[in-house]
Amino acid sequence: MFTKKLPKLLQVFLIVIALAVAARGQAAPRYPMVSEVQGQVTWLGKDDKKFPVKARTVLVERAVLETGEGASIKVSLDPERTFTVLENSRVFLPSISWEGGEAPILILKSGRLRWQQTDGKTAYNVALSSDLFQFLAPKGDFVFSMYPDKAFAGVKVFKGSLEFSALNGEETAQVHEGQEVGFQGILEDKKIAYDILLKGKKIPRGRLTPVSEIEKKELAAYSSEQTKKQKAAAAKKAQEKKAREAAKNSEFICSAPPAKFNQCAWVCLNNPKSEKKACLTSRAEVSCVRRRCNANGVWAEETPVDAEKNGSPCKAQPVVAPCDY
Repeated sequence: MFTKKLPKLLQVFLIVIALAVAARGQAAPRYPMVSEVQGQVTWLGKDDKKFPVKARTVLVERAVLETGEGASIKVSLDPERTFTVLENSRVFLPSISWEGGEAPILILKSGRLRWQQTDGKTAYNVALSSDLFQFLAPKGDFVFSMYPDKAFAGVKVFKGSLEFSALNGEETAQVHEGQEVGFQGILEDKKIAYDILLKGKKIPRGRLTPVSEIEKKELAAYSSEQTKKQKAAAAKKAQEKKAREAAKNSEFICSAPPAKFNQCAWVCLNNPKSEKKACLTSRAEVSCVRRRCNANGVWAEETPVDAEKNGSPCKAQPVVAPCDY
């Protein structure tokens, strides 16, 4: 009886082993990843358990991010999209995929949320939601606000454009770069008032505010921040270039001129005035010599060379090449 059951048990055992190996081989998600933290920030996970949060922390399963006075936290959803929870704000990520780290819904409960997205391709859409608005996150740079105690929500557009409306509302406003708009709702018993339609569809009572220009002071602060980022990016690029050149030049052990071990340099001692002319020969002294780069990084074995010989590598500037012997 035992021998008859053995093949089935063995099959189950092999399946379990295969699943375990596959799970172990699967890389953990890299996103959503915290990129910057300033001040007092709280991360509430499953069952409202508090977790420490710092740069390079990867959020898992679900997250409520809360910031205090002067605090903020910036999170990357992927290389193309980031959101920043600004001070005195609360943002809810109800679902974060275990497999790929996708976070398709961001709910701004209160305060301000900065959304930034480049023109690059993304793997999935993200819905930005609050008690007063809901739409797919746009490309550009935006600051959304939500104040439940005032029944007010709005957006400021620093880059890009957006068609803004209240939740399920028919009235819309086109907002362009440098502009802002809001929705002023109505409070009843200190709660946002809604009109309930068929199938439970809710439309907040209230009206859109007129589209207006963002204050120059705030735009100037934004432009200053962008300039700092551009300078930082340029400095980083220059540093990376310098590092690449240093790595390339690390092969050179001789200097003036730089050369690798066992390379030769043909040096003109009596430099001609013209760069195009070959090294000149003088009967009184040798004008062209060949030197070898030795293991100590020293130019040695100086040997006279006939500069007038056809095909001589001696030029006005030193020439480094494989030795001709």
